[in-house]
Amino acid sequence: MKKTVRKLLGKIMLIYGYSPYFADRVVKMRFDDFFRNKDTTLKQKIWAQRRGFFSDKIAFYGLTNENYRDYLSDFDYLKLHPINREYSQWIDDKLTMKYLLQPFAEFLPLYYYHICNQEILRLIDCPDGYGQSIKDIINLLKARQFLAAKKFAGSAGEGFIKLNFIDNIYLINNQVSSESQVKNLIDNWMQFKYGGYLITEYLHANDYLRNIWPDTSDTLRVTIARNYNQPTEIISALIRFGTKNTSVIDNALSGGVFCKVDVDTGAFANGKILKDGKIMECKYHPDTNAKVEGFVPYWDLVIEKVTEICSYIPQVRYMGIDVIIVSDGLKVIEMNSHPNIEFIQYDCPAYKNELAKHFYLKLVEEKEEQQENRKNNGLIRRFIRFSKEVSNRSITTLQN
Repeated sequence: MKKTVRKLLGKIMLIYGYSPYFADRVVKMRFDDFFRNKDTTLKQKIWAQRRGFFSDKIAFYGLTNENYRDYLSDFDYLKLHPINREYSQWIDDKLTMKYLLQPFAEFLPLYYYHICNQEILRLIDCPDGYGQSIKDIINLLKARQFLAAKKFAGSAGEGFIKLNFIDNIYLINNQVSSESQVKNLIDNWMQFKYGGYLITEYLHANDYLRNIWPDTSDTLRVTIARNYNQPTEIISALIRFGTKNTSVIDNALSGGVFCKVDVDTGAFANGKILKDGKIMECKYHPDTNAKVEGFVPYWDLVIEKVTEICSYIPQVRYMGIDVIIVSDGLKVIEMNSHPNIEFIQYDCPAYKNELAKHFYLKLVEEKEEQQENRKNNGLIRRFIRFSKEVSNRSITTLQN
């Protein structure tokens, strides 16, 4: 019964303008918000969802009746997918991105192996003399000392593995391990039927940034947008630092420290951290006590290369670009066609940022126009009326 209801609601979400990718997901997300989120009251959940937000954003953004219209709502943003239409696939998996951006190879990490479907495949940067076996990967790890393993497609550091071999000791995500454990891990990746894992070089952050936190790569996220027939511009930039709680990743949702970066100067200051659903001040790193401020090294080069890459693939009008600042420059490690916007909006709501406002509002208006055209279909109009009645009855039942 539950599956049938969710399937029906998923179809309703399609009519309301959600893509097939998000139609089912948004149903689950709304249910989870209502029934699994213990941090907000039922009244808060209803208030937030009627305004297009999941209820956790009340604390995250500090939403009120007076300011919620300044923010691009969760439902509107999910409904915009896919902003880049069919071109999203160019960047959403890391392997396609690698081959697409070969003219910028010096600004990409080295890719050694693709592991999937009972195969180990050599990739473009695999050194001569290494074959296609688990033993070859072990030998490469011994030679390089550090390797990164990441999912073929994924974000937020999901499934990221750091491999080390130092002083004849193996480490998996900084935990002492045996060679057999490393082999078993690789063998598990071979069981993936689709996507699988990529083995790449592990990138160490620039020493300047490592003074704040040395155990992660301290990723810079640059979000870009291009209005129709206009050059690409940067909407925002954030830099993230890991903590003891985040292990080998620096994701802010996992407890990493983050800072807004001034797009004009590359300066960052006044660190923040997410605790219990709220953004808290974190001017000093919680583990090193280093002050979280400074200037992103090679900032001018970052702007130059990000702009060049965006000009090279102008069909991709919107993306979040993840950059690691290394000792002698930068490496683009990932590009996301529908990046999270929570940390873009925490400091400046989307509709208070003139570039972002124009870009997002245009997309929202186009989506609403498409939705209105669907409603002109008599059958769909009756279906929408029915779904609204069901939704209103459900909310009334919850309130009672």
